[in-house]
Amino acid sequence: MGLRDEHRELTRRKVLGSVLELVADGSLDELSVPAVARHSGVSLATIYRYFPTKDDLLVAAAAEPSRRALSDAQAPTRDGDDDFAAFQRAMWRDFSKNLPLLRHQISSSAGRAMRRARLDASRRELAGYLSRFGIDPQSQPGQRLISMLLLISGSVAVVELTDRQELDVDEAVDASLWAANALINATTMKDPT
Repeated sequence: MGLRDEHRELTRRKVLGSVLELVADGSLDELSVPAVARHSGVSLATIYRYFPTKDDLLVAAAAEPSRRALSDAQAPTRDGDDDFAAFQRAMWRDFSKNLPLLRHQISSSAGRAMRRARLDASRRELAGYLSRFGIDPQSQPGQRLISMLLLISGSVAVVELTDRQELDVDEAVDASLWAANALINATTMKDPT
């Protein structure tokens, strides 16, 4: 990666980090591109060059924790973790650092839009993962399993397990991964219609 590319990536991360920080401090519905520019120290014109619309900025910000988790999932993890477990562990650790953002995503219309923006990519990732177990992701059991895995491994589950049930992030991810494995095992044994 050349110096110019490194600078672009640094600027991009700075802008997206500012979005995440602003969302954690206030309402996602009130987030503005000028506020992001002030907070990040990046000019409004530069932000619009990277993200032509506020929606583009929000979609990129919504994907940032996943992007970070993919990088972190390459780091050493617990023995026995497969790539799904490593990704979820990295993602939830990142999420746990920004619980106010998760709460806003759940309660605000803009937050729900950010979560919807990630949905297709998450479904594709899970479909590829389930194929390794011989589960047809297009079948009815495969579709049901994907829906349930999204529920128990997503940001709503992080908030439920850490806020309401008061588990620490490692206990929460272990519980979620246990449930995911139980569902996968049940699906590979027999369709529990």
